[in-house]
Amino acid sequence: MKAATRNFARKPDLALARKAALAALALDAGKDATSARCIPRAMRCSGRIVAKSDFVLCGIVEADAIFSKGKLRAKWNFSEGERVRRGKTICFLSGNARSVLACERTALNFLSLLSGIATKSAQAAERHGKWKISATRKTLPTLAASEKRAVLAGGCLTHRLALADGILIKDNHVAAVMRERGVGEKRAIEICCGSFGFREFVEVEVSSEGAAVAAALSGASAILADNVSPAKLRAIASAARKANPKMVVEASGGITLDNAGKYLAAGADFCSTSCLTMKIAPANLSLELDAE
Repeated sequence: MKAATRNFARKPDLALARKAALAALALDAGKDATSARCIPRAMRCSGRIVAKSDFVLCGIVEADAIFSKGKLRAKWNFSEGERVRRGKTICFLSGNARSVLACERTALNFLSLLSGIATKSAQAAERHGKWKISATRKTLPTLAASEKRAVLAGGCLTHRLALADGILIKDNHVAAVMRERGVGEKRAIEICCGSFGFREFVEVEVSSEGAAVAAALSGASAILADNVSPAKLRAIASAARKANPKMVVEASGGITLDNAGKYLAAGADFCSTSCLTMKIAPANLSLELDAE
């Protein structure tokens, strides 16, 4: 799994996460029509962000960016990736009351969403082993850096963060070459792989033993067996590793946390699934304020 971990556990860009958080704050809190009328400009307050459910914490990067923009002071009792129990105070917050009220919802939204993803990822890692389950690129627009960091915090793989992060020759790449060159699938795979050097880490999406062998013989380091049964995955993995014993095998398509174990037992190094980011229960948090 070293090759898989090295190439599929990429660390998201924190600057992109902060940028997304500030953009969200600008959209929500550009003008607070309520606080501007009923909260004195110089009023200050303090409060606590309290856990209302059990979860694995993530979202501090985004929350800190938001609080910093509001010139608020935040003191965290937990770090990202730590388990938080219901009733625990995760952060003490203080500053200008108008600013606290303006920043509250956006910060809590990030903490809730990302902690939910980290919690689901931690459950996946506990069930199937650390670095055995990966997220896909099915993330909310503009939030990939944040959501993939939450996946990593929970002990799962991030895979590609964006199209620039890795080489994955998908079925549509192969189909396009087949149509353009008038060649069969195996030859198209050879042509696609030939566009890259043998020292580059190239992954190829396959759905048959023949395609897997073609990828292995053409220099691919990994294959993505997509939408196949565990039995077919076993045959594909075996054929690919006969051609290249170091081949990394990923299973994808229709993978859930309930059936992932069957694919891992059949020979997959790891399984990728959208359920880590698309099917989650957000963590429950609230901000409880006290006037100073």
